[in-house]
Amino acid sequence: MLPTLNIYGKIHNENAYKVVISQSFTGLCNQLWSIVSAMIICIKEKINVLVIDKFLLNIHTKLYSPISKILSLPCMNIFLEKYKLTLLDGYQIVERNWPNLKVLKLEWQVLHEPANKALKTEIFHNIRFTSYIVLPALKFVKDNTGNLKKGTINVIHLRIEQDWLDHVSLHSNPRISPEAVKGQIASKYIDSIQRYIRRDELTFVLTGSPHNKVIDYLNDHRYTYLLFTKPTPYREMNAAMDMVIGKQCNNVFIGCGGSTFSDMLIYCITGAETKKYLC
Repeated sequence: MLPTLNIYGKIHNENAYKVVISQSFTGLCNQLWSIVSAMIICIKEKINVLVIDKFLLNIHTKLYSPISKILSLPCMNIFLEKYKLTLLDGYQIVERNWPNLKVLKLEWQVLHEPANKALKTEIFHNIRFTSYIVLPALKFVKDNTGNLKKGTINVIHLRIEQDWLDHVSLHSNPRISPEAVKGQIASKYIDSIQRYIRRDELTFVLTGSPHNKVIDYLNDHRYTYLLFTKPTPYREMNAAMDMVIGKQCNNVFIGCGGSTFSDMLIYCITGAETKKYLC
């Protein structure tokens, strides 16, 4: 049984940690990685409460949202009952009433420790977004799969946006230009599409850059694919909707090696028959 938490009332003595998830460069998945890492630490150290700080809506801005507008904390807390852990929105507490609140310093090593793999996978499977995130995404899927004779859904996470090209270029050895990186990435995606995806199967393409050689290839060779029109001005909120769509994959997933979004989707997509490839 979880402790009763009156978050607006008296001073609290529960063992409690706080996790700060947003920095100027942290997108959706980096923020989720911080939350998952903090949850693993809390479970292992038998901490009762994890307070989650504000969520960054657009990288390199100061646009924030309460985490409770992104993640369905009540749903996730049901899952966490067996670990006696409760997630709280940092916007909803008065920190001076929490004298034992410790701020965690995270560098994500906990995610990569082999001993934590099963727990990490379980938590990834139990990430739950709010209805504001889920409903537009599932409506898009339903509207475009209702008349399918065959229920096959492929997903491509096409990570070819300029920030990714710049990142890969900066860390390449020997150094190559972002334009050269773009050409290499496009070639890898096209090769994987040729190998693993049939033209008559429905494929959802998740990307923030719809104008590139990969999309040209899909058009020129008449693949059955759809792009999700981004419904909000907030990059990371749109990415959460993309993740909900991506989780519907039941056949072939093609993602981007080194991308935290692709890495997380590989864990979140369930079903033994789903084939997963990284470019």
